[in-house]
Amino acid sequence: MTTRDNMPESPRSARRGRFLAVFFLVWVLLIFATSCTVVRPQEFFAWIHRHLLHDDTFFARFQIFWGFSWFAIVKGWHAIEFALLLLFSVATLNWLSGRRTRQNLAIGVAFCVAFAVSDEWHQSFVPDRVGTVTDVLIDCVGVLAAAVLLYRVCRIRRD
Repeated sequence: MTTRDNMPESPRSARRGRFLAVFFLVWVLLIFATSCTVVRPQEFFAWIHRHLLHDDTFFARFQIFWGFSWFAIVKGWHAIEFALLLLFSVATLNWLSGRRTRQNLAIGVAFCVAFAVSDEWHQSFVPDRVGTVTDVLIDCVGVLAAAVLLYRVCRIRRD
């Protein structure tokens, strides 16, 4: 692998690139694995009460808090995990190609959007889960936010 200036890649840079590629694959598998699971509210609250919030008064307040904020927390995490997926995928593509390009960013965005769609489709086959267009859109908000960040903050060259 060579760098942008056709100079040999340093061993440290090669290790970092391999680490990013492995981490990207692990992140994809983590998203897939969590899509195969269901956490029911009763089980969630029982676990929280048993392991974290033993005080009944504090636990009751947590249940009220969760009732008002679960949507923002859970769906916010969806956007964050797909924003991170884009960052990892573009970093891996940049390492593989030896340069930062708009094409790598476009390929990363296309992959993440396709993965979001396939993830929701996959969830439609998991018992007690459903795949929704809303979740795909929320995932895409994370992808778009990360794409804007990469485009604006990082120096991305024209293809």
